[in-house]
Amino acid sequence: MEQFTFFAVIFAGLDRTMENFSPGRLQRACKAFLEGSAPLCFHHRRGAVLGKVLELEEVPRVGIRIKARVDGAIKNHPELGTLYHQIKNGTLTGLSLGGFFKRLGNKIVEVDPTEVSVTGVPAHTQPAFAVVEGKALQLALVEHERSNLEWLRDQLQAREDELAELSYSVARMNLGLRSRPQSGSCQS
Repeated sequence: MEQFTFFAVIFAGLDRTMENFSPGRLQRACKAFLEGSAPLCFHHRRGAVLGKVLELEEVPRVGIRIKARVDGAIKNHPELGTLYHQIKNGTLTGLSLGGFFKRLGNKIVEVDPTEVSVTGVPAHTQPAFAVVEGKALQLALVEHERSNLEWLRDQLQAREDELAELSYSVARMNLGLRSRPQSGSCQS
């Protein structure tokens, strides 16, 4: 049996399908999911259950954190055994939340989660996990968390820069000026 704790959803940015979950709307869904069978599947295949999601919680302004168990009993299964070893060896590290979604524009505003999946190609590039044994688990989680927090910091800085540029452009428009002076030209 292997366990991991990490984020299945990151609120920052947009995923490959140009959408993302809306923060602050998923606590009830997380609770309801855990009260059910809470399967951990492979690539959204409900027949390929690898284990169980033990915890699922929304972390404000960050994402959905999970703790899951990959069952050791699947080691000898012809297909799932291969997946077990790929997870254990760090080949499969992507996470994805599967279910029924209600959207508003490019935001997912409501979800009825049916499973969390380990996948080689998650929709959002950031959610990932590592499975390690013993005392190294805490260190690996801290390093993984640090890496993701650095990524989030960079995303927030990029949004801050975009907002500053937008504020500058709006201020210039309000003054009746072009949004950016042309290089080499003079304005009166």
